[in-house]
Amino acid sequence: MASSGIYWIDITFDWLVNFLYKVADLHGISYEEINIWLFVIIGPISLLISIFLNYYFYKKTKKLKKIIEIQKQEISEINEVEVEEKKTNYLKIFGIIILIILILYFLELKN
Repeated sequence: MASSGIYWIDITFDWLVNFLYKVADLHGISYEEINIWLFVIIGPISLLISIFLNYYFYKKTKKLKKIIEIQKQEISEINEVEVEEKKTNYLKIFGIIILIILILYFLELKN
């Protein structure tokens, strides 16, 4: 059947054509009909479904990346606020310690 001159292509083509003839006989249709079903109807529909799914998952991934970016920003802002709160707490504690030391120092001077 096949005559491309490339051995593995000829063998593969011949095997697939024989396979399609057998499938066509099992379903009670001709070889040409099964070719129409496979390459004119099922193939293009599968391609369109694949393109649609790729586009859908591309958009979904893009939205998820935006959500992750927003969450990262929120987490970093929360961390910045916590760091600022800790700084102010440390400053308050440091101020109280200095005040206690000064009070003790002045009490010692009076005695």
